[in-house]
Amino acid sequence: MNGFFQDVRYAVRQLRKSPGFTLVAVLTLALGIGANTAVFSVANGVLIRNLPYKDPQQLALLWSIGRDGDKRDQLSFTDIDDYRSQNHVFENVVAFGDWSATFTGAGDPSRIPGMQVGDGYLSLMRVKPMLGRDFLPEEQIEGKDQVIILTYGLWKSRFAGDPKVVGTQVSLNGKPYTVVGVTPKDFAMLPVTLVDGPAQFYRPLAEKHEDKERLSRHLRAIARLKAGVSVQQAQSDLEVINHGLAKQFPDEYATTGIRVVNLRNDIASGLRPALLVLLGAIGFLLLIACANLSNLLLVRAIGRQKEAAIRSALGASRARLVQHVLIESVLLALCGGMAGIFLAFWGTKIIVAIGVRVLPQLVGVSLDSRVLAFTAGLSLLTGLLFGSVPALRVSAASISDTLKDGTRSVSAGHDTFRGALAIGEIALSLVLLAGAGLLLRSFGKLYGVDPGFRSDRILTMDIGLPNAKYPEGTAKPLVFYRELLAEINALPGVECAGAVSVLPLGSNFDTAGTEPEGFIHAPGQLPYPERYVVTPGYLRALGIRLTRGRIFTEADNEGAPLVAMVSSTAAQRWWPNQDPIGRHIKVPGFDPSPQPWRTIVGVVQDVKQAGLDAPATMQVYLPHAQYGIGYLTLVVRTKSDPLSLADQVRRQVMKEDPEQAVSNIASMDQVLSDSIASRRFSAALLGTLAVLGLLLASVGVYGVISYGVSQRVREIGIRMALGARQVDVLALVVGQGMKLLLLGVATGTFLALLLTPVMSNLLFGVKPDDPVTFAGSAVFLALIGVLACYIPARRATNVDPVVALRSE
Repeated sequence: MNGFFQDVRYAVRQLRKSPGFTLVAVLTLALGIGANTAVFSVANGVLIRNLPYKDPQQLALLWSIGRDGDKRDQLSFTDIDDYRSQNHVFENVVAFGDWSATFTGAGDPSRIPGMQVGDGYLSLMRVKPMLGRDFLPEEQIEGKDQVIILTYGLWKSRFAGDPKVVGTQVSLNGKPYTVVGVTPKDFAMLPVTLVDGPAQFYRPLAEKHEDKERLSRHLRAIARLKAGVSVQQAQSDLEVINHGLAKQFPDEYATTGIRVVNLRNDIASGLRPALLVLLGAIGFLLLIACANLSNLLLVRAIGRQKEAAIRSALGASRARLVQHVLIESVLLALCGGMAGIFLAFWGTKIIVAIGVRVLPQLVGVSLDSRVLAFTAGLSLLTGLLFGSVPALRVSAASISDTLKDGTRSVSAGHDTFRGALAIGEIALSLVLLAGAGLLLRSFGKLYGVDPGFRSDRILTMDIGLPNAKYPEGTAKPLVFYRELLAEINALPGVECAGAVSVLPLGSNFDTAGTEPEGFIHAPGQLPYPERYVVTPGYLRALGIRLTRGRIFTEADNEGAPLVAMVSSTAAQRWWPNQDPIGRHIKVPGFDPSPQPWRTIVGVVQDVKQAGLDAPATMQVYLPHAQYGIGYLTLVVRTKSDPLSLADQVRRQVMKEDPEQAVSNIASMDQVLSDSIASRRFSAALLGTLAVLGLLLASVGVYGVISYGVSQRVREIGIRMALGARQVDVLALVVGQGMKLLLLGVATGTFLALLLTPVMSNLLFGVKPDDPVTFAGSAVFLALIGVLACYIPARRATNVDPVVALRSE
């Protein structure tokens, strides 16, 4: 044990004597370990960390498998009620859905996101209200459902934490609601992967079990598994129920299924592929850092071979010599780990700050005890990894050969190993560059997709008219929007304005079972196109191109014949190679009674709704004057910066109705940018790792070539004394480096071809073996490598033959 502590003290002294070497080594490791820790903290927060609910392993989500194969489709209340009453595997099954409302009665009117929840939601989540009570079963009935439970955040912000808030009346969408409770501060809301926004209040879900509403699939369901029941058992149980429903209601269930998924897996499902790619990338980055440090330690150990030989001659065992080198490497790794934690702390903060807007799962991600334990273990493993090979190779050197004056043959024996390390660094860097290049190329292709509209100079904002004040299907919402749009169109700086029920590339969607005239479909496979309710100025404001017929006008009002427009894809699928103008469709209305035919008057280009990477879908447009809904998004084309007119447009809304709130104010450019933000975020992260890997690999190549030059000073001096020109010496040294580069590029290309197929799900419009990306990555890496070789090569050309020969 005394020998161990002696070696520790000696290693500390040696590192202090070489501050340059120590600094480079620690910084190199800090980059590798810091990047690994930062990305692992994200993976830990999303994939490993326990969810902030009691017994989260028992929580599961129920999803319908849609007609189009979508495995996260919604359910009807009747579906959920059947699964709740007939299952044998759940403690409870609760329906839930979004329910934003214009909130008045405490402060200025504002649009606040909330949730409507079925009977037993809080008890299912193992939560009791901090103030007041839970909903009563009878409050799940329409007419008795005008009660709400506030979240702790809304209670503090809107009601100033008033302990007497229970019993207070507020207005939601023009109706009086009574506050009956407040949730605890530590009660975590469901993530925005399941709801449109962080819910700030809850209201009862007052819907009935009705067979005619089985296709009204607009809700989601959360369930708690009974003790000892697995997700697979629950899946089997619900499949039996679904099979029975399909026999009883073939039109509603013949082409759909049911899926049970663990809550954690559902939340992480969209991020898992990207995170696994990033975890692989940081592993490569750490290997590059280890190879760099191994090279540095090997060179340092070679310079101290005589010292090792003397210690061996004086009786030191080989194990003691290995221990000495390993202690030095582990000390470096621990110092690098501590510096890496500092970098990871800020790196994680930056990742979360940038990414949380597009990846809500990052909320709360930070360095915790599990991450710190990972860093400690990683540091120790790294020290042993990059220190073991130099320790074993140096300790195995011959004492007699080392003590001779001509030690060049001894150090030359390590050249092949050091070259192999450099080749490995280059290869791994090429894999990182190729992966980042594929994502960047994919992002570029995605950004070049025509969304079907013009996003420049467009202002958008949501308006949700309360149904109590503006009943849908009546003239009141029509008059409100007609007068409002007239006022907005008259504003200075406005080119044109319109409104739409569902904004393209937004977070909402609306599909409707539609019956096209003359279109034959299989039972239960009625087409479900995306439905847009629009005002006459909408298409012009957003720049959606008309391909046939005409657009809606003010003449298409509530007293005119019913009309509709369809997208190019819908027209081609329903009436291939035929003129759709004059054809008819039936679209569901506000009541279940049979709907009249609507005449097709125009065809417009396809618009991207789910995402720029989504395939073309069928779309139907209805005039707002003939489908009077209250929730619309304003779309205003301006002559300059659209956000500069936001306050003026908002004032016009308040002028029409002082109690009306607006929400989600944004430019269309921002909406478009947000739709691809997750891909941009992944590309930026992998690109950063690739740059770090390239930097470390360049340092590694530089170190190998530079050390090679220092070992060949005499040879270079003799060559120059015999008449070699500077350009000849330059070619000699650069040629040595180019051999390493070519071997590294070839190896890296082979590895990249093997590994990049795992990224297929993250790519758009680019194949995993894209030749342009691979060629560009190889050329870029080669240019950086040539620069890394050129610097020591230039130094070699300045060797003075007389000085070089005298030094030998």
